[in-house]
Amino acid sequence: MILKAGYGLDRNGFIVSDVSKDKINNVYLPCIQDSVESLRNLFHSQLHSVYVYGSVARGEAVAMKSDLDLITMFNGKLNSINLAELQKLAGELSKKYRCLVRDVGIAVAYYDYTVDPSNYYESAFLKELCVCVYGEDLGSRFGPYKLTSEIAIRFNGDICEVLTRTLNRLEKASNKEFKTISQNFARKLIRTYYSMVMARSQIWSTRLQEQSEVIIHHFPDKEFIIQTLLNWVDDPPMNRETVNEFFKKEGKWACANFTEEAEIFS
Repeated sequence: MILKAGYGLDRNGFIVSDVSKDKINNVYLPCIQDSVESLRNLFHSQLHSVYVYGSVARGEAVAMKSDLDLITMFNGKLNSINLAELQKLAGELSKKYRCLVRDVGIAVAYYDYTVDPSNYYESAFLKELCVCVYGEDLGSRFGPYKLTSEIAIRFNGDICEVLTRTLNRLEKASNKEFKTISQNFARKLIRTYYSMVMARSQIWSTRLQEQSEVIIHHFPDKEFIIQTLLNWVDDPPMNRETVNEFFKKEGKWACANFTEEAEIFS
């Protein structure tokens, strides 16, 4: 199917979110509930709300292959001890539910930053990609959003930082870690390329395959690259030199061209 301008948007051109509580498979509810209760017990009054995003929120998760991705919203800044506790909790939950999810990831967000009007476009991530499973849903305060360069830049404008961090992590990673890091960065690159053509295409999708179709339409010379990344999301090679050189080359291209391409609006 060839996607056309307006796909994923309402008749006024606003994004139609494809995540909801109804789409979360019941099999993931015990893990989500356990995660929320553990966060409440650990952080008490500091915890404002918890959100699920990614494949679980879209109803596309595959048992033992997909991650449970959480965003935890806090009322105040966490100190280094709190952050270490959070990381430990994520590890414990991942181990406890390894028969269900590949990993439980817990990202941190802060209330004051999120509700600051200057971060309105950044909050599109919360509005369009996240499902609130505990506390006040801050996403209801934002939007509706149209596909603009601001959205694209807020979503994936951090590619240069992520590239540097990923290359450093790959260098020190165990074989198991190497595979997971490679899969995550392959996803990141696809989403970054899609963000570069999001505004001009006026096509909204969170599905990697559909995003890839949009990318290839605008960057046909990237077809082999995109197909390689899709393959690596499923099963990345363990040849470290091959992976590092590929990520380095494509990551640098994305860094050099991201803003200019993302700001093109047709």
